[in-house]
Amino acid sequence: MRNSDRRCGFMESKRRSGRKKVLRRNRTQQGAYLSLLLLVFVLFFGIVNLFAADRETSDAENRALAQTPELSWQSLTDGSYFDGVDNYLADQFVGRDFWISLRLGFARFMGASESNGVLLCDDDYLMEKPVAPNQEAVDKNLAAISDFAVLNPNLNICMSIVPTAACVMDDKLPANAPIRDQHEDILALQEGVSGVKFIDVTDALKAKNSQELYYRTDHHWTSLGAYHAFWDMADELEITPVTEYDIYAVSDSFEGTLSSKSGCHDALDTVELYVPKTDLDYTVTYVDEDRTTATIYKRDALNDKDHYTVFFGGNHPRVDIRTDANSGRTLLLFKDSYANCMVQFLMPYYDKIIMLDPRYYYERVDSLITSEKVTDVLFLYNVNTFHEDTSLSGVLK
Repeated sequence: MRNSDRRCGFMESKRRSGRKKVLRRNRTQQGAYLSLLLLVFVLFFGIVNLFAADRETSDAENRALAQTPELSWQSLTDGSYFDGVDNYLADQFVGRDFWISLRLGFARFMGASESNGVLLCDDDYLMEKPVAPNQEAVDKNLAAISDFAVLNPNLNICMSIVPTAACVMDDKLPANAPIRDQHEDILALQEGVSGVKFIDVTDALKAKNSQELYYRTDHHWTSLGAYHAFWDMADELEITPVTEYDIYAVSDSFEGTLSSKSGCHDALDTVELYVPKTDLDYTVTYVDEDRTTATIYKRDALNDKDHYTVFFGGNHPRVDIRTDANSGRTLLLFKDSYANCMVQFLMPYYDKIIMLDPRYYYERVDSLITSEKVTDVLFLYNVNTFHEDTSLSGVLK
């Protein structure tokens, strides 16, 4: 019995050893197959990339793509050439848009609530995260505005810092999203400035947040959002709003900057223009370009990626609008891009509107106020832009 048991044990041991060898051989073969497959994959895409034409821009990401870096002794020694090669290979990889979409799809499947810093919200909304203030720059800007008000006591000076979608439409945010309280930020700005009529439109917008006040794919508010804010500003602006508008939907295929940034292309937005039912005639002068047009709308921008630039064709250092309103009033508007679609509501009430974007305008405004006989001033920014702005104080002083 003992010899028999030993023989059985020996045979069983041999069988186990044989099975292990087979498993090891199979794993080795599988590893070889996977390595070969990976090598074929890399070689295939390497060859395709070698012969594929470089793209200058990415429509999906709405940006210029890196091109072949210039080789020079300086770029070699300072390392910039190799950085350029890395950027070039990353941007020009064949099927880049597909791989970005695949990554996003996998991230969403795993329950991700954001992509590349963009919040993935309910009802296909993409939202920009509220940004913390650059406190030094904010304090400097608020002090400059307060000093500006002291120096210009006869002007009707208003200020409105507009919340973004993440504040107004917070019911659509992902669960447990780590979001700053933008309304508290706006109240802090109001507390930090003096001598101006501060108009907080947060409550007015929240009261209408079942409507499409912001684009689903872009960080801007819609014309409807600007319309509701305008009505909330009217009393402090000392105007009686026009109540009737012709509304034109000029695009139903807008994919904004947040869609480009996140790689999420689940929704398309509609861009609307609100034209007051008045007999107002006006001209628009782009001062830096010495160019005058008869409309604030740039229709051919709808052929480009960013349909929001239908308003003025985007941002400019200075834009002058002259109207036949005969109100005796001139508005000086310090602004970011949120103001671009607000101006369509402001035009019937001023003989002239001077739009200044301090990010691109570098001259002082004291002489401008005198020469243009300015009567009213409006500071209009979204809170994220204002929190990061480092330009306004330099224009005001």
